[in-house]
Amino acid sequence: MQKVPAHLGDGEFRTIMVEESGIKDYTNPTVTELNNSNNLDLSPYLSATGWHLTHSQDMVDDDRESSATVGQIPGQEKFTDGSMDLIDNVNTTDAKEYNKAVDTLTCGKRCWIVRRRGKTVDAPFEAGDVISVYLVTIGIKIPVAHSINSRQMSTINFSADPCSKEETITVIAAGSE
Repeated sequence: MQKVPAHLGDGEFRTIMVEESGIKDYTNPTVTELNNSNNLDLSPYLSATGWHLTHSQDMVDDDRESSATVGQIPGQEKFTDGSMDLIDNVNTTDAKEYNKAVDTLTCGKRCWIVRRRGKTVDAPFEAGDVISVYLVTIGIKIPVAHSINSRQMSTINFSADPCSKEETITVIAAGSE
């Protein structure tokens, strides 16, 4: 039997926020669009297990008069339960400089969230990278209850538009659009 390599995922995720107008064609995002200095790098703010989004598909029973067996066919896809657990430096001495995620992701904001895994967080996006692209609407911010030896965090809820794609988008080179 062939041994399939497995790779540690810690530190191998990159999550950015791109303004809604910052991606011309979300099915073909460019290196230039994703590496734009105006994008907000969310990775330093997200806790290691802080990304939450359920992507599921309903199944439809396929019963037939001619069969005693009921099969199923794939139905609608859904994105539900979106939230991010973020460092929140509100009211601290670091709030002005290090609270960009919570200050930017305010209720009602529409933007793109782009995620990549399998490369270090500081590696720029490159042509050929396979990414997830979510068009989201930001919901409410909920302060996380304090506990002993914990960081000051908040949970930001969001909804993902049905056009969102998980690891089916490939970054293209600048000028290839």
